[in-house]
Amino acid sequence: MRVASSVVILAGVFAGSLSMLGGQTTPKSSVPEVFATYCSSCHNGTMRSPSGVLLDQFDAAHINERPDVWARAYRQLQAGTMPPVGAPRPYRSTYDAVLSSIEQAWRANAKAPESATSREIAERLAALLWNGSPDSSLLQDAQRNRLIEPAVLERQIQRMLADDRAQAFVSRFFFPWLGLDKLRDADPDKNFFPEYDVSLRDAFTRETELFLLSQLRDDRDPIDLWRADYTFLNEQLARHYNIPNVKGSQFRKVALLSPERMGLLGQGSLLMATSRHRHGTDAAYTTPATRAIWVQSHFLGAPAPMPFPNAQPVKPELPITPQTRTLPVEPCITCHRNFFPLGYALENFDPIGRWRTQDQAGPVDASGAFVDGTPMNGVVELRKVLLQRPEAFRTTITEKLLVYAAGKPMGSTRPSPDTLMRARQILRAQNVRWSAIIAGMVREKAVD
Repeated sequence: MRVASSVVILAGVFAGSLSMLGGQTTPKSSVPEVFATYCSSCHNGTMRSPSGVLLDQFDAAHINERPDVWARAYRQLQAGTMPPVGAPRPYRSTYDAVLSSIEQAWRANAKAPESATSREIAERLAALLWNGSPDSSLLQDAQRNRLIEPAVLERQIQRMLADDRAQAFVSRFFFPWLGLDKLRDADPDKNFFPEYDVSLRDAFTRETELFLLSQLRDDRDPIDLWRADYTFLNEQLARHYNIPNVKGSQFRKVALLSPERMGLLGQGSLLMATSRHRHGTDAAYTTPATRAIWVQSHFLGAPAPMPFPNAQPVKPELPITPQTRTLPVEPCITCHRNFFPLGYALENFDPIGRWRTQDQAGPVDASGAFVDGTPMNGVVELRKVLLQRPEAFRTTITEKLLVYAAGKPMGSTRPSPDTLMRARQILRAQNVRWSAIIAGMVREKAVD
């Protein structure tokens, strides 16, 4: 099958299921009609996607010439972030069938990757996990050509992750990807946060570092980054989180008895990094836009819309969330409803990650709805909604690992067709554990 022939597959999938949509009475029989029905009202000459693609002009007959369109469409469909709020939506089974069809077309046209040699695997592993050179154990297995054996390769990966040198993997990949390398620039105003000092920021950093290393060394499913029921605390950080019975300056693993702090979404490092901290009138406030975009890009892997031209800024001296809920219906709120609720759900966390029930305006309002209409009120319900789409995050993290391993900048959220296809191949072939994903990355040479 060639990519162009995927038009026939996709048309058949949609034609067989669109008749079941609420408000949809006439089944569509071609991909252009599907785009016209669900996409072109927003993705046109006035409101276009960040890629600049005008979907009202998209010709499905030339699908093979625009793999970027299909990569972006794949991530939006996988994340469930399109169609937008209020638009008719296919059933989940229809989404899955379309994604499967796109993958099938990619596989049919993909160049088979070339297997890496044991020496190449050793060098790639050492660079990826240790930012260094292979040690004697790796070199011995490479010389015996044993790293091409799956069991040997995964055993080496697990050994390397248990080594102290794996901290380089956390500091060089995870922290920049999560945006935590910017945490050192946060400078909360002590007029607003008198209890804050640099040692708290350092504690945030240490908590997340130990948590990530634990997940890697326990060889967990990457989705556990978002649902783990433990973290690492010392007395200072436990007091900040209002968690009792943690004494002393040493960090230790602590079971979380309340779900609000579970996983990355409950950690002060991320909550402070996604808030705004400046002295003066622009002193310190949560920003639902920043937090929403962070969740959408880091979990769902779907880029947020570009800001509308000439959008009016919020007033920093007032609580931000109520302002964003009362923006003009057009053009602001129509777009904001698609992703802002991801940030609203985190409003119980203040700018330095403390739990709160009141802000400057009164009771915290953490309510909202996911783009498909699923209601959310607070971080626990947000996490449940996200975890209904585990493949979105597994794809996101595998894509970013491939980008990092290739030495490319991780800043762009635009999906690369080649990297996305490779990520899906790895996830389809492997058990979903850190060692298996890393093995899938290094055992084959990247396809140009």
